Amino acid sequence: MKIKATPICAIVAASALMFQSCAGDSNNQNNQQQQQQTQTSQTNENNFYLIPSPEDLFAFTKDKNLQFVPGLVNPIENIDKYVDNKSKEINFGTYSADMAYSTAFGKYQESLKEFKIVRQLSDEIGIGNVFTQSLINRIENVKEDRDSLKQISSDIYLDIQNFLDSKNRAKTMSLISTGGWIEFLYIIVNSVEKYDAENPTIQRIADQKIIFDNLMLRLEQQQSDPGIKSTIADLSPLKDAFAQLEVEKNNSTASTSNSGAIKVGGGMKIKMTENNFNKIKETITSVRNNITINNVK
Repeated sequence: MKIKATPICAIVAASALMFQSCAGDSNNQNNQQQQQQTQTSQTNENNFYLIPSPEDLFAFTKDKNLQFVPGLVNPIENIDKYVDNKSKEINFGTYSADMAYSTAFGKYQESLKEFKIVRQLSDEIGIGNVFTQSLINRIENVKEDRDSLKQISSDIYLDIQNFLDSKNRAKTMSLISTGGWIEFLYIIVNSVEKYDAENPTIQRIADQKIIFDNLMLRLEQQQSDPGIKSTIADLSPLKDAFAQLEVEKNNSTASTSNSGAIKVGGGMKIKMTENNFNKIKETITSVRNNITINNVK
């Protein structure tokens, strides 16, 4: 399936930045795949945001300093707390990110449990048609083949994108993507044991300021919807935390690869001190936990 994507619409595929870029040995290849560049301010109401891609998570596992931490994923028992559409859609993104995370590390049993939750929520938010019997059979028969898990996760990812696009469900897309991005940032920040200015992952986290600013722009375009409006309020502490980062230049760019992965670069550098890192870690953890325990309205 061909998926519509623009440089800015792909920015919520945070794994393409955080997880793909963490794999230093793949940077040259990624640069060769870049198709085009655009100023991050170039966004409009016709753009939509991609759910974090499981395909790019496999590059993340090349960073030997980052290990799988089971306790970081959203407990499956929390699904009973999601009773309104907003929390269901946001946490569909959360569990989708968790499923991709488990898949990236070859954790078959964990990813299977998360798939069941994603499938259940898909019925409740009206996108259950994506999970055909053929797809279900593939998952049940995959056993512990990591490559097959990767392919299935990627297929689900693309099918969801195309389905939501075909149904013009921009609000659902925004909420799912918000939940997925928050979960990925939460996972990557809490996978770093301590601040080290020389750790490239620290810079990837700092670069999320670009991703977040554009995510907020998209949400603000849809704030006439009550669920989107309250989501903007939910994210306000994180906005304050990112605002404290020092930006050396003001001409950042975002670019996409053949797979739709996003990279942030160009002529700017975002600096993050240890205090900045600790603040972002504290804030994203609070925001994420608030979302997953359904305290947001």
